[in-house]
Amino acid sequence: RHLKIILPVICLFVLAVLAGCGASKGYVDQAISGERARSQAADANLEKDIKNNKTVVERIQSLTAQLEKKTDMAVNEAKGFENYQVIWEGEIYYEFNSGELTMAAREILDQAGDKMVVNRTSIMEIAGYCDPSGSSAYNLELGRKRASAAKYYLVDNYGINLFRIYMVSHGETKAVEAGDTSVSYTKQRKVMMKLWDKPGK
Repeated sequence: RHLKIILPVICLFVLAVLAGCGASKGYVDQAISGERARSQAADANLEKDIKNNKTVVERIQSLTAQLEKKTDMAVNEAKGFENYQVIWEGEIYYEFNSGELTMAAREILDQAGDKMVVNRTSIMEIAGYCDPSGSSAYNLELGRKRASAAKYYLVDNYGINLFRIYMVSHGETKAVEAGDTSVSYTKQRKVMMKLWDKPGK
């Protein structure tokens, strides 16, 4: 009689346990499925990032190669000037506090212009100077005006391209000390010119 009562209870307990296991298994399967989906999504994003990074790297490498090529070209062009030599030199002088060309200065510049027309690969270096009178800033600007006057005389009268002429102003930086004679000062109000070209020209 007791068995008739206990047996159904045991069956119900077993069924409950089995039902619980089934529920647990379904939960586990669902969790695994979700984790797999997240993992696949993460892998897809990682692959996308790798492709994007590869594209960026390839672009950087391409730009680097282009830059190196341009640099090599610039270096090769610059190397052509290493063999240049001075083929002509001249000096022109200016009045006190002036950047105007004198007749004597124009005659020297005519010589320079003729040389540059004949020697088409030549380049001209023009440096302006001043005596120590006035401030350093003023003399630097005056030296620039003197060099510029010589430069544009060659451009305007001989059709020399601007890229063939390089100019600089030294102002008073290479002037004599203040106690020297006015004759020395006069010789410092000048432009010095050097014409450079390849050997054999």
